Amino acid sequence: MHNVHMVTVQALLERPHLRIQSLWCPNPLAKLRWVATSEQINPATFLEGNELVLTTSAGNPEGEAGWIAYARRLVAGGITTLGFGLGASHDKVPPLLVQAARKTGLNLIEVAANQSFVALSQEVARMIEAEAASGQYKLTALQQRLIHASAQPRSAEMITGELARGIGARVIIRDKVGRIITQAAAPTITTDFENLVAESWELFSAPNSPLSFETEEGYCLFAAINALGQETAWLQACWSAFPQPWHQQALSQAGLLIASALANSRFVASYHARLLQRAFELLLSEELGSAQILTEMAFPHARILSGRYVPVVVAGEESELRALTATIERAATKTMPPPLWRFHSSQLEMAIPVTALPLTLSHFSRKEFLDLRAGVGQDYPITRFGAGLAGARQALRHTGNSLRVARWEQISRSGLLQVMGRETVTAFSQRFLRPIQGETDLLELLEQYVVTKGNRQQMAKALGIHRNTVVKRLEKLQSKLGINLAEAGAQASAWVALQGREI
Repeated sequence: MHNVHMVTVQALLERPHLRIQSLWCPNPLAKLRWVATSEQINPATFLEGNELVLTTSAGNPEGEAGWIAYARRLVAGGITTLGFGLGASHDKVPPLLVQAARKTGLNLIEVAANQSFVALSQEVARMIEAEAASGQYKLTALQQRLIHASAQPRSAEMITGELARGIGARVIIRDKVGRIITQAAAPTITTDFENLVAESWELFSAPNSPLSFETEEGYCLFAAINALGQETAWLQACWSAFPQPWHQQALSQAGLLIASALANSRFVASYHARLLQRAFELLLSEELGSAQILTEMAFPHARILSGRYVPVVVAGEESELRALTATIERAATKTMPPPLWRFHSSQLEMAIPVTALPLTLSHFSRKEFLDLRAGVGQDYPITRFGAGLAGARQALRHTGNSLRVARWEQISRSGLLQVMGRETVTAFSQRFLRPIQGETDLLELLEQYVVTKGNRQQMAKALGIHRNTVVKRLEKLQSKLGINLAEAGAQASAWVALQGREI
């Protein structure tokens, strides 16, 4: 991106006193950085690009091919607009030049015979100077708004929103690996720039990439957000039109404020997390009074800890878990008791007010949280909240690809096998019955023992064998299994093992 002020071709054409008119102008918003006068056949060699080239002859190319070659050299050199002056060599613009402009996409304007190139150049210079002054005024006003935004709660979000409105862009703050921290778009933007945002970040992520990108959809510019001399995040801004120089200055200055805001938010978040961690632990110890003091420090405007709370245990990537806590905190209101949470054994354990549970669970259907799994315990009065935490942990064990949120209440109602879990029961069944594998008579005897609760006479009748045979087989069965079926625990184990064959 050229760090200079520019004016558009359209702005020039809208000034009738310049006595110029468009012959072919497919790109009226093309930016002009200066004016260059040349009668050479290949002027682009001596130019930087984006100049308005003025000529009275264009070097007099020969034939149609010569004019097309001339136009192509200009376009290849970054020249978007050619002004052809009448009166010196030609009374009208050569038709072959008009055809060449149409074929190459070159803007072509006609300069009247009584319009001097010097006067035209001076007018462009004045317009550029006025644009620079206007940009400086806008930058100063935006700086004041950004400073005010930096003093507000959630200052990083406030700065991003103010910056987006001020420069008319979509603005995104990303962490070092590209995850979006916050973003905002100017109300004047009519497109979402999703493809441009994603494509430019992918290109920017490559080694030795530039800081600016241009596609058919628009322009994207990146600025580093530095804290203590280290890159901590990236500021990405996207426009549909070529950005002005003061926009780039605004990005740099906003980056300094955002760096401070992010550093401050990390400190506040760390302090906030420690308060909630300790309050959660005091709650488990049933020290409600102490927990309330710390909770008021973390949520000064929330209601006191009261009512019934639901334990929720969540597993997933730490970054997603922390994003979830931020989402839940933003949803907290003054009309309900506050949520609490802590990170424990690589999991997130939360205490959620009953009234806030539906909203909390709805977050698990959002795209950014689809990889999280949650176990939900039974609700208890806040004074006995810890009693439900074990159930939430057990419920989490029942989650998987097909069940991302499991409730302990539903699991516990479905019986012992459901509580133990399918995989656990199957594995236990295989291990328990392995000593009698292939011995059908002993397996049938075990089944009847469980059905008849050990009644030998009923077992003999059901199997069609003598009662003494039942006794002998029973001794053999218990010896192989290494258990005493007269014990209640052994009977329960046998029942579970037999049920596990059918899962």
